[in-house]
Amino acid sequence: MRTQLVSIPTDTVPLDGTFYEPENGATAGAVLLFHRNTMNFYVGAPRFLPPALTALGFACLAFNRRGHDILSIRDSRAAEGAAFQTTAEGIADNRYAADWLAARGLPHPVVIGHSNGGMLAVPACRRSSADARPRAAVGP
Repeated sequence: MRTQLVSIPTDTVPLDGTFYEPENGATAGAVLLFHRNTMNFYVGAPRFLPPALTALGFACLAFNRRGHDILSIRDSRAAEGAAFQTTAEGIADNRYAADWLAARGLPHPVVIGHSNGGMLAVPACRRSSADARPRAAVGP
């Protein structure tokens, strides 16, 4: 499994994440991993699922929405995180991630969301651009 730290541009701050690829490339498509509320891309399902999914031939993108963690700072003292999140911003972030995958030749990913990530998976499948619209949503 190849692992790459990525930064996905948005209209404000970039979304940090990890892109996982099978050694022989993605033969089964792609998976977007949506973290739960106040979490991030490097714990929970976005951390433990990629080894299993890449073994099945899927590329995986786990990323932080702007509403990750409760509070954090980036390159200054300006606070960001779940304390300031909006649902509209979370939906937009998921669209940015789907478009990022599509630009790499991986349109129509499966979406796996945990908790609030599962709730945001449904609009991700409805509202993304036609070229990058996820085809399925899975979430508890």
